[in-house]
Amino acid sequence: MSSVDSSEAARLREAEKRVVRKIDRLLLPIMLITYGLQYYDKSVLGTAAVYGILKDLDLTRTINGVTYTTRYSTATAAFYYGYIVAVLPMGLLFARLPLAKTAAVCVVIWGLVCILTVVCHNYPGFVAQRVILGFVESAVSPAFVAVCALWWKPQEQAKRIGFFYSATGVFSMFSALINIGLGKTGGSHPWKSMYYFCGSLTIAWGFVIYFFIPDSPLKPGRYFTEEEKQILIKRFEENPWGNTQQTIKSRQILEAVLDIKSWLYLSMGAAIYICNGSVTAFGARIISGFGYSSLQSTALLVPGGFVTVVTIAFFSYFADKYKNIRTLLLPVSCIPVVVGALVVWLAPWHPTVGPLIGYYLVASFGAPYVLLLSLASANTAGATKKGVTSGFIFVGYNVGNIVASYLVFAQEKPIKYRSTWIAVIVCMVFASAGSIALRFMYIAENKRRDRLARGGNKNANPIEGTGSVESAEKLAGEGHTDIPIIENPERYQDKTDKELLEFRYTL
Repeated sequence: MSSVDSSEAARLREAEKRVVRKIDRLLLPIMLITYGLQYYDKSVLGTAAVYGILKDLDLTRTINGVTYTTRYSTATAAFYYGYIVAVLPMGLLFARLPLAKTAAVCVVIWGLVCILTVVCHNYPGFVAQRVILGFVESAVSPAFVAVCALWWKPQEQAKRIGFFYSATGVFSMFSALINIGLGKTGGSHPWKSMYYFCGSLTIAWGFVIYFFIPDSPLKPGRYFTEEEKQILIKRFEENPWGNTQQTIKSRQILEAVLDIKSWLYLSMGAAIYICNGSVTAFGARIISGFGYSSLQSTALLVPGGFVTVVTIAFFSYFADKYKNIRTLLLPVSCIPVVVGALVVWLAPWHPTVGPLIGYYLVASFGAPYVLLLSLASANTAGATKKGVTSGFIFVGYNVGNIVASYLVFAQEKPIKYRSTWIAVIVCMVFASAGSIALRFMYIAENKRRDRLARGGNKNANPIEGTGSVESAEKLAGEGHTDIPIIENPERYQDKTDKELLEFRYTL
């Protein structure tokens, strides 16, 4: 390659990096805040539990001097009943409708439903409201995973998914401090102030999403120059499997349902999110069990959010920096969770420093979930199949949350909530084993396709975005000009990873 060609290739690579940075600046803050608001909405109930909602809505029962929180558990789980019903249809809906606009409408409706929490005056009404809330909130996660697949290439996605998912940690820090203020100034029913604030903020944010997130890389709007728009089109051509705007195909639904990886994603998502009950819904109550007041328990949730942010950033960075290590990183990211569960369970609760450190380590469970999302997103092609696969993971997310709601037993406080921590440990071990199983599946299939390519099957020649060969970006930098791309992205054939023999799985 001549020095002129080399200079031009370097210029184009630098121009693409600038475009990626602009995409990051435009989309990631909006995604982070939206996802953070979703976390805040769910975590408000955990804080409200120590600020009067249990008594006001009759969410506990005392029998023979023992207080049972089964009603509170059911109210917590009710959100996920609504979520689990809607998440698969939402994933398919985003395969047909504009991602950003549809998500924005759902966010506004979610804010309205959130505010309506304050009109609930009994247990049945509150459970019904929680089901509806889960139904409308189910749009956010599938939409953002689809946005991530649409705007970023597979090797770029783990860090971005990690960024917006780290909102769970960021907002757990801020929300704890905000709820302390609302709890102190909220009058006789301070928990209502929390829902007024959360719902109003969510409604306003829905309009931000509607007006500021572009429809797609092919219709980026006013935010990009003409040269940058051409780079966006080129990136789309090199990553056509990220396209989600296609006709819903029944054969792709069937393939996703029959694909064993889909069920493994679901099971791993459920296992990882068993931890959520101990960290989010029951976090303040568990910390109060160490001997702290309501105010102190809320304040002590802040460091857990910091741990969530740091661990997600740490593992997402390495997942993007080094190829084909995500299935190995996931088991490693489960280790702090297991250690934390063991410490809370087995360490003395007085002094409290031991169980607090253990509790904060358990809060790192967000990292393996982010790695799971990035694996599924990078390793699924076909618009409909991608939507269904994402739906499977979020069904697992809901199953885990529902089960977690019933794994913290108030009567087990004297034995340090033993059942909760045993469940967390078992689930982390299962998720780790599932990740290793996925790695062997990916390797076996990549080798099979490599053999087909060596045997003369041109359709099996790997292309950019795959896990077993160098990417087209690297090849282009070395002077190769025969990289297959799609000349016209509108004519892209919507096929799945199984149908595309040139597809290689990221390990």
